Amino acid sequence: MTENRRIILNVVATYGRSVFVLVCGLFVGRWALMALGQVDYGLFAVVGALMVFISFINNVLAGSISRFYAIAVGRAKKASVGATGVEDSLEEGRRWFNTALSIHTVVPLVLMTIGYPIGMWAVEHWLTIPPDRIEACRWVFRFACLSGFVGMVNVPFTAMYTAKQYIAELTLYSFATTTFNVCFLYYMVTHPGDWLARYALWTCLLSVVPQAIICLRAMAIFPECRLRWRYWYDLAYLRQVGAYAIWQLIGAVCGLLRTNGITILINKMFGPHANASMGVAQSVNSHASSLASALFGAFSPAIITAFGEGDLPKMKRMALRACRFGLLLSLVFMLPLVLELPEVMRLWLKTPPDYAIGLCWCMLLIYLIDISSYGHMIIINASGKVAAYHSTLGAINILVVPVAWFCAHMGVGVYGAIGGVLIGDLLLNSGIRVLFARRLLGMGARAWLFGVMVPVVALTALCGAVGLLPQLWLGPSFWRLLLTTALTEALFLPLAWRFVLDADERAYAQNALRRIAGRFVGGRGGA
Repeated sequence: MTENRRIILNVVATYGRSVFVLVCGLFVGRWALMALGQVDYGLFAVVGALMVFISFINNVLAGSISRFYAIAVGRAKKASVGATGVEDSLEEGRRWFNTALSIHTVVPLVLMTIGYPIGMWAVEHWLTIPPDRIEACRWVFRFACLSGFVGMVNVPFTAMYTAKQYIAELTLYSFATTTFNVCFLYYMVTHPGDWLARYALWTCLLSVVPQAIICLRAMAIFPECRLRWRYWYDLAYLRQVGAYAIWQLIGAVCGLLRTNGITILINKMFGPHANASMGVAQSVNSHASSLASALFGAFSPAIITAFGEGDLPKMKRMALRACRFGLLLSLVFMLPLVLELPEVMRLWLKTPPDYAIGLCWCMLLIYLIDISSYGHMIIINASGKVAAYHSTLGAINILVVPVAWFCAHMGVGVYGAIGGVLIGDLLLNSGIRVLFARRLLGMGARAWLFGVMVPVVALTALCGAVGLLPQLWLGPSFWRLLLTTALTEALFLPLAWRFVLDADERAYAQNALRRIAGRFVGGRGGA
């Protein structure tokens, strides 16, 4: 399968998965809130936030090792090798795999040894938890630890899927887990009871079982995924991964302190009910972000592989394309959602938590700011020159919690202390990404500003103004929601096609659609 066709397949599969997850998430979030209640829903979010540290490190290390995998794949493509060269390339891949596996076995053991007693102390003595819910929260934390540990050990296997661009297969597991989760949540909401600990057990199983399947499949289909104990302690490879991952971890830890420090701050300053509002906002943000993550998951390994091949112009074009497509694919769904958010929340949750609507608006804006420069982040990380970049971002991100805490003490309120501070932080982050991409790789800011931001912002403003017209003569209702959606999409899609996408992108999309249509109509198409 050619690289372009694989990218198309990955985008279609992951975008379809994301739409499916988004639709199911509308039911899952509502049913979870109904079954658990506002207090338990907020407690599940805040106790789970203690384990997001592990998940975040998991994602960072996965990105780090994927970078080395993808660069090795790119160098192998560039080189003209014979049978001996092919075997050497496979053995090089096995070295990276075993290096990653050794790291992802030792690191989670150390983190669990240190973090488990600290987390249990926080649950029992620090967080604001009703006395009768402490035991259930203990089990929530234990199950979160188990799923986090298994996820970290499985990173080298999942990273190989990403580097090889077998992303479409990973979407199948997501389809399955989402379907099972919808069924379980429906059972929860139709059988009232004390579900907090049992729901934590279910989410743990929903994470661990697919990870085990992914591990076994990777060992079966990827020749690089073979255990070679002599490579586990290869200091040269460990130093390369470690030097890169340490700076990634510094940036990640600072970002984690920002995100979860805010969650704990809300718990301490505003109580579990405000945590429930933030949980709803983060849920909406998570479902919206999955749409663009589908595109970035398909583009990221291809961009890094281009760097490994030494084709920098191609890498820059793909990075800008990722920014543009990410914004457009997100706005297709988010624009009508933002315009009619109060009605959507009423239809979804009936009685949403007090701060949910305002925090949702803030989180969606934060997400759009973040993805506007996501392509720049990919190429900076691909370059490997990440020390100054992550140091700068870390220094900014780590100040968010004390600034938000100060604002809360000054009586600014949830929206100002949380939403306003986070929006300012993400604006700085995006600007720094653009500056470092220019400094390290010569990717000019002008191309991003006038090729991505100006047309997308102008398009959003125009379509948003048209989408507000129904509110001038219609009251809140499901029919107004449908009319708003129809108006915004009828204007957004053709204008985006004509004025935001360039000629190459339109031709690329048209060819992809023709190939997909040919498969259905003619029953033919090369693999």
